[in-house]
Amino acid sequence: MIFGHKNEIEKLLHYVSEDLQKALQYIAATDFSNVPNGRYELDGDAMYANVDTYNTEDRSKKKPEAHNKYIDVQYLGKGTEKIYYAPRTADVKVVEDYATERDLLFFENIEEKDAVVLSAGSFAVLFPWELHRPGCNAAGESSDVQKIVVKIAVK
Repeated sequence: MIFGHKNEIEKLLHYVSEDLQKALQYIAATDFSNVPNGRYELDGDAMYANVDTYNTEDRSKKKPEAHNKYIDVQYLGKGTEKIYYAPRTADVKVVEDYATERDLLFFENIEEKDAVVLSAGSFAVLFPWELHRPGCNAAGESSDVQKIVVKIAVK
């Protein structure tokens, strides 16, 4: 996982792939305060952004997830959200498989040891080898968030 803030993206660009550069530059250049919910194509199915608003929930109501075909760049336009994460190991069992239709797998409940708190302007890059449990309450209370997820196809 890579974690950072929108104001620091320029420093990171020299160290990442061209596709990740493009996704991060899109986040850095976009004022999401006036962007409605929806899907925005940056390069067809190879790279697109989903904009959504919702309220975070207690960790117990969220499931660990992962993707096979896409890297997630999760960015918060507003609010605060905790994302738990852990390595995706062979012993963790899939409990819901939507890989064919939506590139989404949900896994059995695990006790992730690590978490990151995103606040407005923060982003996390999550790779297919990482389980993540996004949308969780930070500091024990729900938050109204605007989440932008840039999906980058794995080549």
